[in-house]
Amino acid sequence: MYRKVLLLLSISILLSCNDGDVFVSKLEFPETLEYCTGSDDLIIYTIKNSPYESLSVKLPLNNETYLTTEGLFSTSLSSTYTFNFRTYSGDPSNIFCNSLPPTTPEITSNSEANNGLVNFETILEEDDNDGIPAHLEDNNTDGDNDPTTDPTDTDNDGIPNYLDSDDDGDNVPTINENPDPNGDGELSDALDTDLDGTPDYLDVDDDNDGTLTRYEDTNSDLNPTNDISDVIIGPDYLNSSVTTTTIIDSYRDHTKKQIYTCFIDIENMILINSSDDTELINEEYSLGIITTSISNYTYTVDFN
Repeated sequence: MYRKVLLLLSISILLSCNDGDVFVSKLEFPETLEYCTGSDDLIIYTIKNSPYESLSVKLPLNNETYLTTEGLFSTSLSSTYTFNFRTYSGDPSNIFCNSLPPTTPEITSNSEANNGLVNFETILEEDDNDGIPAHLEDNNTDGDNDPTTDPTDTDNDGIPNYLDSDDDGDNVPTINENPDPNGDGELSDALDTDLDGTPDYLDVDDDNDGTLTRYEDTNSDLNPTNDISDVIIGPDYLNSSVTTTTIIDSYRDHTKKQIYTCFIDIENMILINSSDDTELINEEYSLGIITTSISNYTYTVDFN
């Protein structure tokens, strides 16, 4: 099965002819680039329709993990894993992601690089998607207005509030505790069921009945919202007249949004035309960016 991901591409290369003359040439391609995974390899490519041309990189299949793994990675080009600039007699759209490539269009020109290094730099940004801007989820005790340094962790579960989808650890997700009812980014109107001055999303006992919200989970499914003794009042954790206690010292799985941005460049690459040995060279240039978004990444949080 093939998968496609959008990639931004901006590429400038130097054209060096056999007579030693060197001049600057710029390849203009669409910003949208795609990748395919087959059984053995990963192909990143972009196509231009006027005229029909493509740029593509064939890499080992395990390179796909670089797109969603933080860090720096490199792969050497070789006779097997190459960078290609091709021209065609027609639209090549069905060539790259088709397990049985069509016989047409014909490749009218092919320049290939089997030397050089493909470099990946992948950065991860995360958000707990709890309806509260990250800068409002930090008590800013260090005075730097940066929630990532000395971050606030209300429930001491090891996950700072700005990345914690359940800030108070009561097994009711923050976004379901109405932290910002009117969505204006100002939390003074956050729901405070028991009017104790602590909003529900930071309150371990939302109805102030002496039983932790996490313990008002009679069916023990790590979800206090579906334990209801009085349908008129609602869930027991918001009903101060119900104090039934079920000891639940574990957290439900948390979720967050992940955005991986992978910057790709190639260094010390020489493209050689297969028909006339014309060389297109560049010591280093930016190939582009792949952005992969995971909206609801789910993970387990150990109870401390």
